[in-house]
Amino acid sequence: MHIGPATATYAFYLPNPPLMPEDWHWSQDNAISELIALNGNHWRKVFTIMAKICAPCEDWRNYRDNLLLKQQQMLLIGANALSPHANIHIVCGQAAATALGIAADSHIATNALQTTELQLMQDSQAKLQDVTAMLQAQSTHSSCVLLTPYLDYRQYSNALIALTRCHLQAKHS
Repeated sequence: MHIGPATATYAFYLPNPPLMPEDWHWSQDNAISELIALNGNHWRKVFTIMAKICAPCEDWRNYRDNLLLKQQQMLLIGANALSPHANIHIVCGQAAATALGIAADSHIATNALQTTELQLMQDSQAKLQDVTAMLQAQSTHSSCVLLTPYLDYRQYSNALIALTRCHLQAKHS
């Protein structure tokens, strides 16, 4: 299942889809609020974490409610291959990684990271892994691939969201 524009910069990979309202489309003005209303708190958390990662400013609420999945993000559910159009791939949780053929490995090389980011990742018990180097051999285009926890606050804290944003900004600035 694919939600959002096919040419989006960010591709988020999740294992399970939300329930979809009848006659719903991601480009509608109230698309995210309709999904949250139908699916409840779980999907509110998923969309909130996505917005906190992607919002260009601190106003992630407005971004989530009005811009998320409209231009810069796509949501790929149960995907077995990375999107050829996205530059940033965020693989959310082990189930999504397994479907894509990505094995979680706490010993993945992170030599491109700054020392402080590497220490934060180690302190976060390898919850955020940059698997770009491992996957570049499989891809013909330049991109960033992060293996992250599932988008839930119990696994994906605000500190880890900040680390993700910092890492992505460093790689794409």
